[in-house]
Amino acid sequence: MGNKPKKPSKPVMRIVRNLARSGGTLFGKCLGCMDKVTLISEIHPGELATTNPMMQAQQWFGLITAKDVAQWKVRPPSVLQFVSMCELRASARGERLVLRDWSHLDYIGVPFVKPGYGFALGDMLESAYDLRVVTTVRHPIDQYLSLMGLPVVMQKLDFERYCFGCLKMSEYASAHGFYRYEDFTKDPDAVLASMCSDLELPFDQGYREKWSTYTTITGDTTAMLGRGSVKKTIESFGRKPMDDELLDAFRGNGDYQRACELLGYEA
Repeated sequence: MGNKPKKPSKPVMRIVRNLARSGGTLFGKCLGCMDKVTLISEIHPGELATTNPMMQAQQWFGLITAKDVAQWKVRPPSVLQFVSMCELRASARGERLVLRDWSHLDYIGVPFVKPGYGFALGDMLESAYDLRVVTTVRHPIDQYLSLMGLPVVMQKLDFERYCFGCLKMSEYASAHGFYRYEDFTKDPDAVLASMCSDLELPFDQGYREKWSTYTTITGDTTAMLGRGSVKKTIESFGRKPMDDELLDAFRGNGDYQRACELLGYEA
């Protein structure tokens, strides 16, 4: 009896997951500036207009052409079709494509969509790709304080729903492995080297000289968005001031308490 033919292996797709205001742009800069890496930022099948990944692919990285864009105006591609084209063309140039998942839409959502508390991008791509996923997290209080500094979010961010979203993200992270932003700021090389291993990327130590001037990325990239947007060193700024009433609200919320427990944070 002959051996059954092996099924062809699927190509690898690398994805980084993180919530908004949790250091995702900084992680993305460090990975995106590495040699032979092309990183498309904040892509999610539920909302493509705000971060415009197709513009990124065309104008920043040359992965799609004006002709592609013109054709897509008549018949828009699915996210899978778009990603597949980018992956094929990046691979042809000897580059590795990395997708930074817009996980905010999965777990917090406001003001764009109602969260589904899953992994929408992964669900869409897993049939065609062998996924390599890393997740980065930050202490929920620090993340919340930073989110509340964004006018587009602060008027619509419900405290209870935020804590629930953090819990659901923490459940995913604890089940699949995660890297904490706070640990990253203490030892960037060690965390990035481990992330690269998980993503099957060569670790490029040259990121140290390149990340601060890397600009082809979405997120916290202008001075008005946060304390870390224009910094040249990787460091933690510590917690923003907060009132006792808010701290009591966090400590009295079971979802927050459980999220901290899952991620190893002090509540």
